[in-house]
Amino acid sequence: MRKADDAESGFSSSAQLPAPKTLIEIMLKGKRVAFFCQENPEEGHIAVHAISDEGERGIHNPWRATFTPGSHDISIEATSSSSKASEDAAVVGLIFIEKFLCIINQPGLVERRTRDTDKRILREAKARDYDPAPPKWHECHIRPGVHGPESESGGNNREHQLHYVRKHRKPSLGPDRWIDGYWRGNADLGIHFKNYVVHAPQQV
Repeated sequence: MRKADDAESGFSSSAQLPAPKTLIEIMLKGKRVAFFCQENPEEGHIAVHAISDEGERGIHNPWRATFTPGSHDISIEATSSSSKASEDAAVVGLIFIEKFLCIINQPGLVERRTRDTDKRILREAKARDYDPAPPKWHECHIRPGVHGPESESGGNNREHQLHYVRKHRKPSLGPDRWIDGYWRGNADLGIHFKNYVVHAPQQV
């Protein structure tokens, strides 16, 4: 997808963040790379700050840039050097982010899996006298090419734990209407935490 596209073709209006501040992490050529993304509602763009793990050399901040969904607008704010290669790397990074967000915002792609909270986190929360960490959390697996609405609960209207609803498209309100992310549910029943993992499509 990345190689078939470039910034000149514009950024999709579907490249919306699921939350105002979102961290996307990938493995790229054996290195962990994180993209800290943040909405700027006043300007209408998304700022992306790249962070890479350089092993023994520590953390590296190769670039910061912005793009605007549904437009050609792009701005390279800073790179680790002023070379053309560094600026090209920032553009490629923004295209990566656009594709990831388009995948995340496809309906019916998410499979939720319950995970146990790491015992080290539970111990650390207790040692620091924090509120008890929830014993379970949810990991959301995104599988490109697997579409379809979630199964209905058959009229079960029980209350749900407090959880964050990511920003999503609402076609019933208009062709390009987006609903901002928000918290929903009953905190007295606990809190659901979510993580998103993108899987490559299966080869047929």
